[in-house]
Amino acid sequence: MTGAPVRPVGGPVGAGTTLRFVLLAVLVLVTSGLMLLYMAFWWFSGAESYKCDLAAGVDAEHMSDLELLITRSSQWVAYRNCQLAHARPPSWWVPLLWLGLLALVAVALFLWLPVWKARRGRVVELSAVDGGHAVRDDLAEVAARAGLERLPRVVVDPSVLSVGAVVFGRNRRPVLCLYGGLLALRARDPGAFKAVLLHEFAHIRNGDVTLTYATVALWRVFLFLVAPPYLVGVGMYLYHQTRSGDSLWAVPVRSVVQFLALVALMYLARSDVLRSREIHADRAAVRWGADSGGWHVTEAPAPGGGPRRRLASFAALWRSHPRWELRRGALTDSGPVYAVPALPMFLTGAATVLINSQLSLALRPYLELSAAPTAQAVALAAAGLVAGVVGVTLWRAVIHAVLTGRRPPSGLRAGLWLGAGMAVGTLLCGQGTIEQFFPSRNALLLLFLLGGPAFTWWTAQVARLWVTAWRGRTIRVALVVSLVAGGLALAQWFGWWYGSGAPLATGWWYEAEGMRQRLEQLYPGPAADHATMLSGIGVVFPLVLNTNALPLSAVAVAGLWLVPLAAWIPGRAPAATPWTRTAAADIEGATEPPAHRPPRLRGALLTGLACGLAACAAVVTVLVLPGTGASGAATRAGSLPALLFLAWTYLALVAAAVTAAAIVSVRARRHRLLVTLIAAHTAALVGVAGVLVLLLSDGCVGGLRLLEPSSCAWQPARLTFWLDLHITLDFALMTVTVAAVAVAAAVSAMRRVPALRRPRRAAGPRRDGPSAVRRGPLVALCVVALAASGAEAAYRQDRMPGKVTDYRAVQDEFRQVSPRVGTGSATPSTRARQAVAWNEIGGKELLDRFRRDRGRLLAIGRTFVRRKEPPSYLFRLRPVCESIGRTAVDASRYFGFPEARGQLLWQRFVLDAANSTLDCRTALDHLRAARYKQAGAAIGTTFQKANTAYRRADAIDARTAEIRRAAGR
Repeated sequence: MTGAPVRPVGGPVGAGTTLRFVLLAVLVLVTSGLMLLYMAFWWFSGAESYKCDLAAGVDAEHMSDLELLITRSSQWVAYRNCQLAHARPPSWWVPLLWLGLLALVAVALFLWLPVWKARRGRVVELSAVDGGHAVRDDLAEVAARAGLERLPRVVVDPSVLSVGAVVFGRNRRPVLCLYGGLLALRARDPGAFKAVLLHEFAHIRNGDVTLTYATVALWRVFLFLVAPPYLVGVGMYLYHQTRSGDSLWAVPVRSVVQFLALVALMYLARSDVLRSREIHADRAAVRWGADSGGWHVTEAPAPGGGPRRRLASFAALWRSHPRWELRRGALTDSGPVYAVPALPMFLTGAATVLINSQLSLALRPYLELSAAPTAQAVALAAAGLVAGVVGVTLWRAVIHAVLTGRRPPSGLRAGLWLGAGMAVGTLLCGQGTIEQFFPSRNALLLLFLLGGPAFTWWTAQVARLWVTAWRGRTIRVALVVSLVAGGLALAQWFGWWYGSGAPLATGWWYEAEGMRQRLEQLYPGPAADHATMLSGIGVVFPLVLNTNALPLSAVAVAGLWLVPLAAWIPGRAPAATPWTRTAAADIEGATEPPAHRPPRLRGALLTGLACGLAACAAVVTVLVLPGTGASGAATRAGSLPALLFLAWTYLALVAAAVTAAAIVSVRARRHRLLVTLIAAHTAALVGVAGVLVLLLSDGCVGGLRLLEPSSCAWQPARLTFWLDLHITLDFALMTVTVAAVAVAAAVSAMRRVPALRRPRRAAGPRRDGPSAVRRGPLVALCVVALAASGAEAAYRQDRMPGKVTDYRAVQDEFRQVSPRVGTGSATPSTRARQAVAWNEIGGKELLDRFRRDRGRLLAIGRTFVRRKEPPSYLFRLRPVCESIGRTAVDASRYFGFPEARGQLLWQRFVLDAANSTLDCRTALDHLRAARYKQAGAAIGTTFQKANTAYRRADAIDARTAEIRRAAGR
């Protein structure tokens, strides 16, 4: 059977339903995987991981999240070793096996559902009730009208008397089930009969049957296979806490709340997608000639009162089918169908944050610290989902507005709902908290209410610009390019939040003096001569840290201004383009838009060029003036002149770009955000080009000598090996982007004040568009910027660390730049539990190891004296001394004793044990050189230090017993 050509469904860029299905499915899978992983953790670790916190001195009952974070991270080496020993994750194949089983069960359920629905005894084949094939002929006619190539399998459920039908199964093998009431309707109202069939065939035509029942299968597997064991695990955790004396309820209560909220979010998202699916099927059926009166269903009128109406609207959110009132309205007015509703934006924001957080948590146990490639992949996956769902929705709304002559949406309202969803998702997954219910810095959650609108504002403006500029046969090419650019930018946001935003929400911040000392260590030089500049760097550096956490940051920044800039290259769009003709035929009341000419861009580019040259001049001035300290930089090793040069370069680039952004934003009348970004990054690009030329020609101009040694020769290796230069330029570009968005937002807000609005000037004569000569610079600018950003991303990707190899260095750096917090006063019971955990986790084993080695040391000494062995006999001390040394090293990597007096004894014990090993080595070196007198003195010191360490060990045990007695243990 071949069907007649039909118009496309879902509009020129699709309905976006598939992406929302994918988002929901990913959320279900990721959540299920993490819950199962938690269960596996419980069984494999034996619920002993809490002892690592106690041994570290954590008092979660009285500590803030900041104190808890610092307590853990300042002992990161010991904490990591403890987690590996007592909270080791299951083997990597265990969670994969669980997910495989989960997917297998979901697939089996998906395949079994249509079999169950079409089982004998419930339904009968159509041939059993259609002796003359009249019904089948009607079905074939309607299927041809819907454009179906073949008629699906048709069954009848005679027990259902309602006038309806349902499609189940999958796209390639759908099954249409006709209710008995519908067959009875065929004789008395053929139009209504065909209308119902067209609606069901629209589901097949739209290809949403597989996704619908796949989601149903996943949802049921989650409810009946994942949720019960997870809730049992949470109950076991609560029971264990009660028995152990803990009164920490934030984490388990948050787990329960998170589970309930996830169930609600999933159900709301599922219902929203199914409602959207029904409306699109209605519209497709009407386009194919269905009589909408055939769906008329008598429905109780909506409540008239305010509270009752709001309650009814809230209840409607949980229904899988929209109210008939809304369905009928969508058939006459396409505006609501192409609108940007609040609920999907909110759900998308919450789901995306949950996916990003839970996927990171699931992968973290199997990755080393700072696994940048995986963090980048997770951020890109989450950002791609939100960019796809939200971007398609906004593009649909803009296309509809342009083709119907309405005002296009700004995207700000949608962005606020998106950001609100992200903030709620952050609270649900506990980002920014450890043991508290809410972050210590709740205000940081407001950043989501800024980031969400910024993304949707940019997306809406890009859509409006390209909708009126695109000349191809389909607009989907421009759509995909803009979604990729927006997704990369969102990935940077997720990378920054996960790396810096969440820790800052706990209350943590860099200690100013520690940061300055760190800079002086990394960049040695006359720091006293540049104290003010170093202090400023210590303040600014933490603010921009991790803004370029992902290697693709340069490409992400470039996409935000190159994608809109490319829209000026085609020039003035004609009144009718191929894609607008198709789109206008698909949208009721649409007309082909008038010819569009984009706003002038010459002023923005010239302003950016002038400000970029000013930045170059500022950098040259920095090199000329001796007081800046920027001359004589070493690129392969850190030096203070190099740091000062980079800091001045950062300031020059940012100042020039912000100036250009402010000038252009004030003058812009349309697409303010886009032209502001273009001007700002043009200035930054020109400034960066000037800096690179200056570095490559270093030493060629008298007085302009930056590098040491300096020579006038082509040496691109100067740029290749200077990683700090690349990082600084990335910092500058990210800062310019944020500043440009802020400037455009501020100017737009001020323009809403009547007194500050600029009067509109009458449009004068203007040429249709830029000539080929004028397009040349635009093309060149796009190519150069894209090539440079791609090269920078490749450079960063190549030097991206896969894992941290020196955990001690990370720990020491954290200690240096972290704020100082008090240890607090734990209750005697908590202190006793900490001391006991410290002993059980490894403290007692270290003390016993030393005691055994000290016993062996004394035994060798007694034997040497009693038997009057020759001096060479003392060489037997070496393995014993080395064993004591290893014990001292292991003790230095272990937790400090979780009490002040005990910690002092522990530090002295470690020091005495280490000095005993050093003195032993010295004694054996003297003995090898036949310096017997010096050897005897050193051996005496060795035994003395070992005995002192032994007494310290006994004192530690006594202190532990004293702490336990104070708690009544």
